Amino acid sequence: MSLAAPDKALALSRLPDSLHLENYVRLYFGAEFCSWAMPSSAEILRARELARTAGLAFTLMTPVLREETLAEMGCLLDLLKSDWQAEDELLISDFGTLEPARQILPQAQIILGRALSGQKRGPRIADLSLGEDAVAYFSQGSWYSREAALLLAETGIGRIELDNLGQGIAPLPAGLKGSLHYPWILVTSSRNCPYHADKSGRRCAVSCGEGFRLQTPQTTRTLFQSGNSQFLENRQLPASPGGLGIDRLVEHPDLPR
Repeated sequence: MSLAAPDKALALSRLPDSLHLENYVRLYFGAEFCSWAMPSSAEILRARELARTAGLAFTLMTPVLREETLAEMGCLLDLLKSDWQAEDELLISDFGTLEPARQILPQAQIILGRALSGQKRGPRIADLSLGEDAVAYFSQGSWYSREAALLLAETGIGRIELDNLGQGIAPLPAGLKGSLHYPWILVTSSRNCPYHADKSGRRCAVSCGEGFRLQTPQTTRTLFQSGNSQFLENRQLPASPGGLGIDRLVEHPDLPR
């Protein structure tokens, strides 16, 4: 039996001057990793309205939190709840977002972001000579055991966001669906951004969206720096995503934030 082709989604942290949504069924908008880079409420509302107008479902991406951003996250969710629709999703990258989300948006479909997937993302893994057991280990994440999958089910989470690992991806356990983000693989991220000088304000004062390349003699792979996070690039998608439990491909035209 052939598996259906995955849905395609577009992920953005900023709205470009022109937006082409014809090839997608869902728009992801927000920030996954950097709370300093989270778009303003007005930008998020505008992105959601653009998705509605284009007939797309909407996923709000929320980042790893700092203590002082918890109250702001609650205000944002409260603002969005009046037009929250059944197909909308809330992507969380920090379990601290779960409680305010349950209180303010109890109807929301919550999905687990890449920052919480527990995948092994080191730049040298793909260059290793791995045995069968090592391949199985390096291609899995934190939610592959039966107990972990049951824990997610108890919290009502049935979808996890995944990186397109160079060493391959193990099939997800039964009951979990996956969204595969490409072409940028998260390698590491920090709550402390080296490019954010003013720690008292939330928004960045510099254009940290201008990514740059990093090279080291420890690996032949090029790293890409964007704000507080580093990424690898992998544009080779799995031959049969559906066989891995992946039913959605999430394209990032720019380095994530």
